[in-house]
Amino acid sequence: MLAQDYIGLLLVYLIIVASLGVALLVEHHDRDINVRKIVHIGVGNFVFVWWMFSAGWIMLAFFAIPFGIILFFAMFRNNVIGRGKLGELTVDKGHSKGLFFYVVSIAVMIVFFFPEHWLAASIGIVAMTYGDGVGCIIGKRFGKHRTIHGKTFEGSIGVFLGTFVSALLVSALYLWLSSNGHFVGDVKPILPIWASCAIAGLWSSLLEAICPGEFDNLAIPLSTALILVLLGL
Repeated sequence: MLAQDYIGLLLVYLIIVASLGVALLVEHHDRDINVRKIVHIGVGNFVFVWWMFSAGWIMLAFFAIPFGIILFFAMFRNNVIGRGKLGELTVDKGHSKGLFFYVVSIAVMIVFFFPEHWLAASIGIVAMTYGDGVGCIIGKRFGKHRTIHGKTFEGSIGVFLGTFVSALLVSALYLWLSSNGHFVGDVKPILPIWASCAIAGLWSSLLEAICPGEFDNLAIPLSTALILVLLGL
């Protein structure tokens, strides 16, 4: 392992701890707020630092697999983890398998997309985190026109906006890293980057609207990343 791997792991752990801390603080002041989405979005910020890792196995061994195991046990009440706060967050505040599938998607990205298509993988992740999170916030606040599975048209617009804006930010970061020699990836877009980000937003908003809730953490990031790979990212 290189020095940058240790820094990357430290930053990822800090992002996770900060996300959980903010969620607990918000819940303490207002229990009506969906703190699960705070964790959902907050942890997703690891896409801004995972370019630092020199090998995929490091992310798997020290990030994805350990947290996947923890979240697997959090789905059940017959163990210490499941009876704790993480179990409450996993089971009582959303789909019980959602956070576990969240980590499974990350692991699949690492195995199949690192490092050649890391930009596509990163946009796939923010479609799952920022896209879904912003869609939930806007849907609950402004949603009036129902579609299917209890979703709203306004929420779908939120998914598009959350995905599109965050995808642009991620793209700007990775293109800057690439141009300055900090990151090597196979980025040969066949469309303008903004168009690829818009397609990611449209696809994720459509899929989020029709996909059953507990499976969107698998379907959205993986399919979005695959589409972007086909678009040259």
